[in-house]
Amino acid sequence: MNEFARKKRALEHSRRINAGDLDALVELYAPDAVVEDPVGLPPLTGHDALRAHYGPLFSAHLREEAAEPVAGQDAAHALIQITSVMDYLPLGPRYAERGWLKAPDAPQAARIRRTAMLVIRMDAAGLVRHLKSYWGTSDLTVLG
Repeated sequence: MNEFARKKRALEHSRRINAGDLDALVELYAPDAVVEDPVGLPPLTGHDALRAHYGPLFSAHLREEAAEPVAGQDAAHALIQITSVMDYLPLGPRYAERGWLKAPDAPQAARIRRTAMLVIRMDAAGLVRHLKSYWGTSDLTVLG
């Protein structure tokens, strides 16, 4: 894939998340793809693990705003900054238990905003082989 195609594919990842289509999102990944979200937690491998990871995010009405991607000169990577917003429930309590954020007074009405940098490695066919999502606790904000 050339640089423009990789940039387009990185944006397509966010588009499919915003469409709420789990099957379409998983189709972007190779069957043995590895995802680290966030980097530092154990990696997820394969379509079943990706469904288990993204399913709860979709149920939290995850939406992303993507910045203009940057393509690596290595013919494999794209980097993209995303800002995502989702309902505090169902994942927010897990984040609070880990000390990543403070639990809100009204969790049913609260939302979480997160800024992250995604490093995406794709193969020649455009399938995601490896995605690393870099974000820390300072990148999380509870809204509401």
